[in-house]
Amino acid sequence: MFFKYTWFFAVILFCWSCAQQGSPSGGPRDLDPPVPIETNPPNYSTRFEAKKIYITFDEYIVLDNVNQQLIVSPPMEEKPEVKLKKKTLIIEFEETLKTNTTYTFNFGDAIKDLHEGNKLQNYEYVFSTGDVLDSLSVRGILKYAENLEPPDEPLSIMLYSDLRDSVPLTDIPLYIGRSNDSGVFCVNNLRPDIYKVFALKDANNNFLFDLPTEEIAFLDSSLIVNAAFARRLLGDTIVPVVVPDSILVDSTGMPADSVVEKGPDLNAIYIDLLLFTEESEIQYLTDYAREDRRKLQLTFARSLTDTFSYHFLQEKNESDPTVLDHFSSTRDSLTLWVKDSLHYLKDSLFVAASYTVKDTSEQYVLRMDTLLFSYKEKSSRNKKGQAEEKKEEKLAIHTIRNNANQELNQSLPLVIDFPVDRIQDTLISLYHIPDSLEISVPFVVKIDSTVFGRARLSASWKSAASYRLVALPGAISSIYPLEHDTIDVKFTTRDLEYYGQILLSLENVKNRVVVQLFSGDKMLRERTIVEDGQYAFPFLAPKEYSFKFIHDLNGNGRWDTGNYMEKLQPEPVELLPVKIEVRSNWDHDVTMKLEK
Repeated sequence: MFFKYTWFFAVILFCWSCAQQGSPSGGPRDLDPPVPIETNPPNYSTRFEAKKIYITFDEYIVLDNVNQQLIVSPPMEEKPEVKLKKKTLIIEFEETLKTNTTYTFNFGDAIKDLHEGNKLQNYEYVFSTGDVLDSLSVRGILKYAENLEPPDEPLSIMLYSDLRDSVPLTDIPLYIGRSNDSGVFCVNNLRPDIYKVFALKDANNNFLFDLPTEEIAFLDSSLIVNAAFARRLLGDTIVPVVVPDSILVDSTGMPADSVVEKGPDLNAIYIDLLLFTEESEIQYLTDYAREDRRKLQLTFARSLTDTFSYHFLQEKNESDPTVLDHFSSTRDSLTLWVKDSLHYLKDSLFVAASYTVKDTSEQYVLRMDTLLFSYKEKSSRNKKGQAEEKKEEKLAIHTIRNNANQELNQSLPLVIDFPVDRIQDTLISLYHIPDSLEISVPFVVKIDSTVFGRARLSASWKSAASYRLVALPGAISSIYPLEHDTIDVKFTTRDLEYYGQILLSLENVKNRVVVQLFSGDKMLRERTIVEDGQYAFPFLAPKEYSFKFIHDLNGNGRWDTGNYMEKLQPEPVELLPVKIEVRSNWDHDVTMKLEK
């Protein structure tokens, strides 16, 4: 009996043990990145002579895009080879190192653990070939000049001790760093010197500013990286909040708010850099299309000058087509409307376009492109595969939808797909419907001179009122003989109490300022301010808004980018520090003191 029960309990214990081994233990997910536990030679070594570096971690790791992520500063002529062996990362290089130089290997986001993918961000291995480790650094924030947003990817931060203006175009930098996804950057282990400082979105990964589309930021003047000099310069004004012996300057030499990352106790100089793309001087045709038989579109890289011309290439003794042309407001695109059917019914039209470009010797010359505009009619077939009879083409008018809300401060749009030729307002009726009775109300309808294919109907809209719009056939005519159907829509205007208002008080206005009001990424309104005062922005829907202030230094009414070789920074931009939550039937007082 004893042996029987002993065997019984043994089976139970065995089964319980197996169940325990087969069940997940649970517990919190591992969120910690890999930790280096041993380096050979030791990190921050001096008198470094090794050709291999071994870095061992506390867990198995993988490398993600290490050839692009690894930055060696100062740069090596050939990038080191990086390998993995179990938990150890091995760096090999054959290059002869510079004497008395501090090298920094920054791995960016390349190192992560095997199972969870936790990244060890910006891990640095540092050594010196001399007796001393250089311990100065340059830190700061990189933002786009136009909107003060950080870049959405890491960019190169480059330092040169060669102070020639052309150095970023011809030489690789002496030191290289990288910004993170918040725009924060740090270039560590610098020797005391005077540097030119740049940030670059390096499209071809050669550490040279050699492509017209590459984005660049630069410091206006050379930067003295020397802790003793900083102390003499600022004296008792130094406030060592996080990093001792640091000064805060931006590209204009004014104090700058910079984010401090955790790191070694280094002497640091803080700068802010503003990233921009130069306006290209290269003119070329970027695109051309014929989406409709009657409509030819040409798009260029830059605004067209007065030397631009075009003409149709015709068969001998064939007449030229009658064309209505329209340039965009920035003159970088052109739309040609072919008016006569003799020409637009052709499947192929040839246009020769002439415009000014720079040749390889930087001389302006006239270039001609011959363009083929093809159009093939789309065939329409039924379910049996039979070609359907082509329907008569109608002129479609796009306007407010039935039962939609019309804004009190806006005109009512009337939009067609072709240029408007004329409007017969006698064929248009607008009715106010206070009860069941329709009362005719006066209105004005005009062709929009800025946009082909649009007209605007204006009236003295009543608050929270019902209206009816009727447009009989022939009310709107395009340049083509197309008829539209009767338009009959009912709509309601907004209640005046639906809107809120922002009263913006501007202080310290010292130049022309373009004030832009945004809802999300969409700009809603724009006005130019030349003096201090309070400015109203009425008729705002209840939602969140923001303001952008452009210091229009050249007075052309828009933001202008910079140019490195001309030592021209982009026009300064400021943002209202907070977003404004507008409520219905409220006035919101906002004060902004401009700093630039």
